[in-house]
Amino acid sequence: MKKLATVIAAITLIGTPAFAADMALKAPPPAPAPVPTWTGFYGGIQVGGGWSDEAVNYSANDPGAAALLSGTLGFTGEQPLANYRTPQSGPVGGIEAGYNWQAGPNWVLGFETDFSGSGISGHGSATSLVNAPFAVTTTAAQSTDWYGTIRGRAGWLATPNLLVFGTGGFAYGSVADSANFTSTGGFTFSGGGFAFSCVAGAPCFAGSSSTTKTGWTAGGGLEWRGLWLDPHMSFKIEYQFVDLGTETVRLQGTPCPPTVCTIGGPFIASSFNAAFHNQFNVVRVGLNYQFH
Repeated sequence: MKKLATVIAAITLIGTPAFAADMALKAPPPAPAPVPTWTGFYGGIQVGGGWSDEAVNYSANDPGAAALLSGTLGFTGEQPLANYRTPQSGPVGGIEAGYNWQAGPNWVLGFETDFSGSGISGHGSATSLVNAPFAVTTTAAQSTDWYGTIRGRAGWLATPNLLVFGTGGFAYGSVADSANFTSTGGFTFSGGGFAFSCVAGAPCFAGSSSTTKTGWTAGGGLEWRGLWLDPHMSFKIEYQFVDLGTETVRLQGTPCPPTVCTIGGPFIASSFNAAFHNQFNVVRVGLNYQFH
């Protein structure tokens, strides 16, 4: 019995160091993965297309122009100036940058600014009669050469990597508007101290404007983070509505030659205005790098 106790004690002493060594070599449990966040600055590029379809509104500056627009000059078969629209379309593309702040597990707030070159442009025209069978045609053209925005953003995380967002704020851009009035036959008008002259095939009223306008923008979209399995890369698709306000272009008439308009003169050349609404829609995609 005494021998058995001695053997058990020896086995215990031999096994204890090995068991202790095994315990020391056991790896600690892995640290939990960091919770992903959208907080931080980002920047990237975007490209897409824009379109618009706005009416042109004409208004007279004098009795002669008012009679021309309303079709009451007194010529045979005369008609009012026809209404029409100026459809536009074209590509857009540029750069963007911003900052996100993730407020809790599901909300992201921030701001974004962008600047885009633009090829959005188009024209429209309409024809009516004056001094039949002469046809008169009014043509208008619009274009946006570039635009930019400074916007707030607010979004909801449908998943940790998919953001559904709305956006809105300040917009600015370079717009160009022009219009002219031509006739297939020559005629003149004088009365009330105003006069104008039309030569067949040549503009007898014309005007243009090119300026930088300011306004507002609103829209929304989707942004997905994790492109190419990189948490810093994100891809988005976005809609914007941009309104840069109205621009009024003065269409100055060709003066009536003194040798033609001799009774009741001298006359001031007639004119009328064309009012353009410079607004358009944009759908674009973007690629951003998140600095977080």
